[in-house]
Amino acid sequence: MGNRRYIPPEQKQLVITMSMSMKPREIAEVTKMGRSTVSRILALWRDTGEVERKPPDLGRPRALTSVEEMYLESLIERRPDTYLSELQDSLLDACGISVDQRTISRTLKRRGFTRKVVRSPS
Repeated sequence: MGNRRYIPPEQKQLVITMSMSMKPREIAEVTKMGRSTVSRILALWRDTGEVERKPPDLGRPRALTSVEEMYLESLIERRPDTYLSELQDSLLDACGISVDQRTISRTLKRRGFTRKVVRSPS
């Protein structure tokens, strides 16, 4: 792997524009880019219509959408002492979504909610 440097999307877009009237060799000379870099930008443009690669989506999609997460938040804000089982039932009734209580717990934790642990008096 040779020396790599970041090339802003605007500069890559300029390469595409220049390719309408110039050859890749000429573009490389004018822009001070390597010929292989110019060719790679043009190939990506031809294949995807984009000048930058988009990273692949990693991981599994979330079980709850942002709308359903906001619904859970509103339930908690209305009644902070709601049990996970009640939230689970409310999601099923209102949104038709059946998810595990652990999913609800992780979702609320990710959105900044914490829970209190009830301990018996010593």
